[in-house]
Amino acid sequence: MPTIFKPKDLPVSEKAGVNITTLANQAMLGTDALQVKRITLEASVKSSIFESIAPERFVYVVRGKGQAYVGEQSFPLDAESMLWLEKDDTFYLEAGADGLEVLLCHAPASE
Repeated sequence: MPTIFKPKDLPVSEKAGVNITTLANQAMLGTDALQVKRITLEASVKSSIFESIAPERFVYVVRGKGQAYVGEQSFPLDAESMLWLEKDDTFYLEAGADGLEVLLCHAPASE
């Protein structure tokens, strides 16, 4: 059955200019099929490190520009670009002058 989640129902964490909203996870969906987080960074802010996990995942840029740092490499991020991360990649994000909003997705959810 379709489900609508309202903003007040979505788990949110905020810290030092980084807002992470969980849009889908095992607890919300009742299955471990998918996890999606919306990550919003204020202008010129760096996120903390996103630790490695077993599934591959991707970052889709909704708006803004910035950089993703994976190991010793940096990757430019622009609106509508996508960065594919391999199993066990550790990374962090840095927003450009206008901020950055991305979706971080992986399946299965494996919290």
